[in-house]
Amino acid sequence: MKCLFLMECRKITRSVLYWLYIAALVITVIQNYETTVTNELRQTDNPASVFYIAENGSYANNTDQLSEDTEHTMMMEATERLIDNYRSNSYEYYPFGYVKRKTLSEKEQAAVLLYLKELTGLDEASINGTDENRDSEDLQISGGGAFISKPGQGGTFENGQFITEPEDWEYVENHAGLSQSKENPGSGFEIQVTFDRFKEIMDLVNHLIGRNSYFSWTMLSMYYGPNDMQDNPITEQQHREFYEKDHVTGAFARYFCDSISLIVLCLPAFVIIDLLLKDKRCRMNPLIYPRTESSANIMITRFTAVSCMIMLPILILPVKSLVTLMLYCRNIGIHADIFAFAAYIFAWIFPTVLLVVSVALFVTVLTENYSAVLPAGLIWLLCRPSVDKLAGGNYGLFDLIIRHNTLKGYGRMMEHIHMLILNRVLIFVIAILFVGFAIMIYDAKRKGGISIESRKSFHDHSRKHSYEL
Repeated sequence: MKCLFLMECRKITRSVLYWLYIAALVITVIQNYETTVTNELRQTDNPASVFYIAENGSYANNTDQLSEDTEHTMMMEATERLIDNYRSNSYEYYPFGYVKRKTLSEKEQAAVLLYLKELTGLDEASINGTDENRDSEDLQISGGGAFISKPGQGGTFENGQFITEPEDWEYVENHAGLSQSKENPGSGFEIQVTFDRFKEIMDLVNHLIGRNSYFSWTMLSMYYGPNDMQDNPITEQQHREFYEKDHVTGAFARYFCDSISLIVLCLPAFVIIDLLLKDKRCRMNPLIYPRTESSANIMITRFTAVSCMIMLPILILPVKSLVTLMLYCRNIGIHADIFAFAAYIFAWIFPTVLLVVSVALFVTVLTENYSAVLPAGLIWLLCRPSVDKLAGGNYGLFDLIIRHNTLKGYGRMMEHIHMLILNRVLIFVIAILFVGFAIMIYDAKRKGGISIESRKSFHDHSRKHSYEL
């Protein structure tokens, strides 16, 4: 079996798709992770860096509550953005973790208009930008002047979008711009509702637009709330977690796994598809099927060989950063965890690789063609986590990949460690089940009941045998 395993590994190294996978992995690591260690080490004096050590032991306050100023800023900026989206009838949302734009119907636009009136106290003409009595919107240019739209000019489309022509604008020296409230220069309005009502309205708007729009509480709290994704001064808790719990390397190991998560969600499938179909292209199936080696041994060996070859570059790529971190910790006399990268890679990445490879193995053995590309693509599209998973700590039972796009957040991860462990175990078990199904299908094809090749194609390969199973 050892010889069979080495033979399969050699076949994988001769696969163009395997080297394309490695190339994609290397490019992703360089773009998303490689500079993280050096950039952070350059900012050891920056209170926002995880490496920062306060001389007086004083760190930022640890609070999960929004201040009144933050609440007000959130309401103002979100409302201004909603006005802009309403005027253009173009709204951003993230259905599968990537941005899309949506155009609302006339009825939905009318609903948004009602919410804007309640939020701002402005009338429809002011919200649309067509109020003749308002100070005109300006386009600031160098020299202190501005291009302003003439009162009464312009028009609107049926959907309410405001339009003007070039001749509707004129240049005015040292124009002051829109009327501005003292508290919110440049806004031209003041919020008329409480913060609780603001959140209710944003939730209603979010339902009109779609999953994870900018106006969802998930996105608003990510932009304005206290969270590890922001470049804020670290707290004493974050400092202790980084040095005493993560032992420095653990934080970067999580970040590394996050950086490559989308690569391992799809590309490993192509490696095993190519390996399995290579025998068919070379017309080796009739020679392999009758051999005394058991179906289980053949399938498990191939599955293991592909999984090991997929994991090998993942384990090698972070070695440089691991050495850099270990040297830093030795210089300042801090203990670092040398096995952190290996531990996180096998806990977070390995189960995902196993599942992706096992699904492709099952479908390819069943169909003996490239049909496995379709489920591989669907897995990549449908199993990409939503934006609320980026900061880590928010795990679902069926999350195929684990996100943690920050060097902070060890404590939040540990708060949900039981769900994380259950998730990884479940993914591993499902992968083993698919391998079992593949073995049964493969064994059935060897014993009879399913046609391996057409008589004509096999006749070209060998005139002595007929394998109509």
